[in-house]
Amino acid sequence: MADNDEIICVDLDGTLIRSDLSWDSAKKFVKKNLLNVFKLVFWYFKGVPYLKYRVAKEVEVDPSALPYNSDFLSYLIQRKSEGSKIYLATGSTEKYAKQVADYLQIFDGVFASDLKTNLVGKNKAQKLAKLFTNGFTYAGNSTDDLHVWKKSSKKILVNPSEKARKAMRSVKHTLYKS
Repeated sequence: MADNDEIICVDLDGTLIRSDLSWDSAKKFVKKNLLNVFKLVFWYFKGVPYLKYRVAKEVEVDPSALPYNSDFLSYLIQRKSEGSKIYLATGSTEKYAKQVADYLQIFDGVFASDLKTNLVGKNKAQKLAKLFTNGFTYAGNSTDDLHVWKKSSKKILVNPSEKARKAMRSVKHTLYKS
């Protein structure tokens, strides 16, 4: 495997893009028909991974129209050109993650939520730590990412929430704001 600084794992929602695909898709689903809110509640009680999966089956996303964090995306493209391995690691569904990855063409792999696992917080931290035993850089934006930052060798905060910024105050990190 490559050196620590050559592996960069990137969160999608709030980090690579300035929105949340799961939340935005759920809103689109309800806008189609207000009664769909009852489907969302029913699916939620079957588990968050199931909810995300079902919404993704119902709502299409256009990766070319997403609100990308352009400065951070430029940084990733530069790092890719320098030989870094870049991975998308997201709590969004595999469907949406793969669409974004196919559109951007900079990722060496995609890790996303599936029907069994909501790839956020501890789940994401465990997966990445297991895969990249020599270390990795992680780019995220929220307190959900604290578990991953604890396992990462380098930390990048991209437009972090105030809570995430406070939690990371005493930890060495790189900050991207757009």
